[in-house]
Amino acid sequence: MIRVISVRKALLAGAAGAAAWEAVLRLFSVAGLPLVDLVQVLGALAVPGGAAWAWWISGFLMLLAAGALWATFYAYFVWSLFAWRPLLQGVAFSMGVAVLAQLVTYPLLQLMHASSEVARTGLLGLLDEVSWRERVGLVIGHLVYGAVLGALYTRPVGGATKQEPHPVPAPSRPRSGPLKTARPRGPSSFIFATGVECSYPTLDGGRWRLDQMAATGHYRHWRRDLELTVEVGATHLRYGPPLHLIHLGPDRYDWSFPDLVMPAMREMGITPIIDLCHFGLPSWLENFQNPEAPEALRAYAAAFADRYPWVRFYTPFNEMFVCTKLSALEGLWNEQLKSERAFVTAVRHVVKANSLMCREILQRRPDAVLVNSESGEFYQPCCPDPHIVSKAEFENERRFLPLDLLFSRPVSERMRHHLFEHGMPEDEYAWFMRGDVPRRAIIGVDYYDWNEKLIDHDGEAKALGELFGWYVIANQYWERYRRPMMHTETNAMDAREAPHWLWRQWHNVQLIQKAGVPVVGFTWYSVTDQVDWDIAQSEALGNVNPVGLFDLNRQPRAVAQAYKHLIEMFSDEPGLRDCQALKRLLT
Repeated sequence: MIRVISVRKALLAGAAGAAAWEAVLRLFSVAGLPLVDLVQVLGALAVPGGAAWAWWISGFLMLLAAGALWATFYAYFVWSLFAWRPLLQGVAFSMGVAVLAQLVTYPLLQLMHASSEVARTGLLGLLDEVSWRERVGLVIGHLVYGAVLGALYTRPVGGATKQEPHPVPAPSRPRSGPLKTARPRGPSSFIFATGVECSYPTLDGGRWRLDQMAATGHYRHWRRDLELTVEVGATHLRYGPPLHLIHLGPDRYDWSFPDLVMPAMREMGITPIIDLCHFGLPSWLENFQNPEAPEALRAYAAAFADRYPWVRFYTPFNEMFVCTKLSALEGLWNEQLKSERAFVTAVRHVVKANSLMCREILQRRPDAVLVNSESGEFYQPCCPDPHIVSKAEFENERRFLPLDLLFSRPVSERMRHHLFEHGMPEDEYAWFMRGDVPRRAIIGVDYYDWNEKLIDHDGEAKALGELFGWYVIANQYWERYRRPMMHTETNAMDAREAPHWLWRQWHNVQLIQKAGVPVVGFTWYSVTDQVDWDIAQSEALGNVNPVGLFDLNRQPRAVAQAYKHLIEMFSDEPGLRDCQALKRLLT
């Protein structure tokens, strides 16, 4: 498993563990129970015959260095390998090192000190010379080291929200020579997109933020990520400037990072689809239970559109259903609540924010195109049990709820009763039903192999895999909203399977087009690998998911070549070179 590690945190945790080892065993010695003095053994090697202070300083520094090196090994190869508590992980790791110390490391140190006669007995002979006190001391020392290491080395990615806003990392220096530019295409050419994964939800009751742009290195490599977009042939880039680092408070914005990226994107000929809010809020707004969030996001959308008036494509709020479900119904992110009332509250605020953001954008750019990206969900009952069937039917209604409210589509009587029962005022529902529905709106349906779910005998939703596929599920969204469609996200967790998955999704797009559904675009998401999405970002473990067109070293994966080939093969097809559905939308 590939991991993103915090080298600084690992080195500090390892050194702290080594210092704790020395402190505890020194206390044993002062108390008259000398066990093992590893600092003296190491120091005597460095300063043979030296004064006590000299060998102690040398030995202690060597112990700190050894602790830091072992901690780096732990961070790369052992951390999060098992679903154990961090403290237990550290102790388990240190016990493995303790066995190595008992059998090899400590006897070797003794051998280096031994006289020539003792040395002739070799390593096996020296094993018998290790006393029980030394063996007990080594075990205690490693236990202390492991406990401290496990307690301190946690959350290698992300950062504490109490430190926000913090400065955006300095951008990479521009390369010599002109920027790579995208192949010129007409404005109504079919959209071949990719994206930069930009989620920034909070965890641990809002105290920790997992920022994907930081975890994947985009803040340092943003220019290269734009170049990779051009190299693969994508025409559009789904891109979410970091809301939590830009929107610092009411009427306070820091545009330093987007002021670097946005002009470069424009110069390179990449058409951005801007995600204004992607699974999180600035720390000053806390979470989606906050009734002030819609107004704050409305102001942010207005400020962004004013600053970058050339941007035409927007996703005001990414995956409203996923955001509200994981934040307020399943308790993974942000408010981390698990109640129907919290979910309805989050939906109310999120959809209101989206609606207000759309209005602000359209006031400034009347020809703006709004790409409403939503997770293409489907729930299948496992059996004819009426309770299970009813639950599946309800979940299949719930998946549409945010879009229904956004597009002023009346919900069923059952869903309306559910909304009123769990906190939505009737006048607010009426406000949603009177909404100004934008004409230039695309329904984006995201699809992964966990989007289809089975309601099991216990009423729980379990991932089902690709049962019906994007064609069937996207068609359900088309029948409901009758808006131009786009495949706005997909990828595969198995990098070896990714090219096959890419082509399966593309053939779904082709099939639904032949059925008469106006599809305007397709997306492989994202440009680079992502971090901790295999667990839905529920913890900051730093495990890399190989889903990108390129890995985190910005080296191409097989799917990058497959996508490039797909774009080259189909972009000049008559129906795609001049996509009539997109042309009608734009004009």
